Amino acid sequence: MNTLEIPKVFPGRIPYDFINDVNGWSFTEEELRENYGKLLTLDIDFGEICGLNCPQCFRRKNKVDNLSKKEMNYNETISLILSAKKLGLRSVKFLGKGEPFENPKFIEFLRFLKSVDVIPLVFTKGRVLANDDLAKKYNGHYGIKNGVELIDELKRLDVSILFGFNSFNPIIQDKMVGMAGYTKERDIALLRLVNAGFNQKNPTRLGIINTPINTENCNEAFFIYKWARERNMYPISTTSMVSGCGAKTWRTKNPEIEKVIDLYAKIYQWNLGKGIQTLEQIKKEGISAYAGACPCNQVACGMYVALNGTVLRCPGDDFTIFGNTFQQSLEEIWNNSENFQRAGTFNCGCPPKMGTSMPHDFFERIVKKIEG
Repeated sequence: MNTLEIPKVFPGRIPYDFINDVNGWSFTEEELRENYGKLLTLDIDFGEICGLNCPQCFRRKNKVDNLSKKEMNYNETISLILSAKKLGLRSVKFLGKGEPFENPKFIEFLRFLKSVDVIPLVFTKGRVLANDDLAKKYNGHYGIKNGVELIDELKRLDVSILFGFNSFNPIIQDKMVGMAGYTKERDIALLRLVNAGFNQKNPTRLGIINTPINTENCNEAFFIYKWARERNMYPISTTSMVSGCGAKTWRTKNPEIEKVIDLYAKIYQWNLGKGIQTLEQIKKEGISAYAGACPCNQVACGMYVALNGTVLRCPGDDFTIFGNTFQQSLEEIWNNSENFQRAGTFNCGCPPKMGTSMPHDFFERIVKKIEG
């Protein structure tokens, strides 16, 4: 099992001032109170090209793409952000539709976000960061000649990286992205991000996205969680989304639910031992949809805008539609949304997964396991 020769940042207990988050993702209870009713975050598509073929991708075969063939262009995406800034926007997450780093306009857009003081968080599998030819192909017009220079620019632009990492086993990992030989590039990219210091901040600017947990990688999910935490990389571990390809695969690919509950409980118990959380805190905040991480509150202060302007509850949902930016203002859509009605809620659970890839009593059963 290759653990990548990355030194531990936290060999013992976690420091008392440790922030259980990745920079720009979630919001504290105080922040939600102080910004009650504001649109603090957006998930957005940026292009649609992706060189991988992940079999459980939440964006591939997504029903939303059938609603309209019209797509937001670059200037319309800029306008979307400026409209959101008026409503309180502080961060933007790039999840799809394509791999953002395979878009020649992406660095320009990240520079724009920095100019308007919006934190970008980029979900990526890291191929372009590892492959110097690809880095130059998509970014040579910025004077960027390789992946290291691309990462240096991302660091300058205060980008947080949400890095896909599903298995230490190359056979399993390659299968989960649909590309033979991918794992070698993944490891190169991750080492480059660490060498650039993305995991040296508090909160960290480097997340490890181990999703979905399925029958193939569930047995190593706890090990990946610990390995990431000890190196100050924020681990996101959860069951399959029920949108896109996941809508058809979660029933057959999800592990037995008791096994998932055991995994979550084990992660929280490890957090207690390391000083990341206290039992009182866990009971007060509730269990997070992302095992051991900060509870998800994006569906109380954010929305997801797809490439065709369709606005949805969140990326894990391709059926709860709030409107379309080509037909209504973002402010009108937000003020009339289900998410706006949740304003101030710190732990929203996971509305799309409740009753699907997570049973309705999922969180309660985890708490009972933790308490023994």
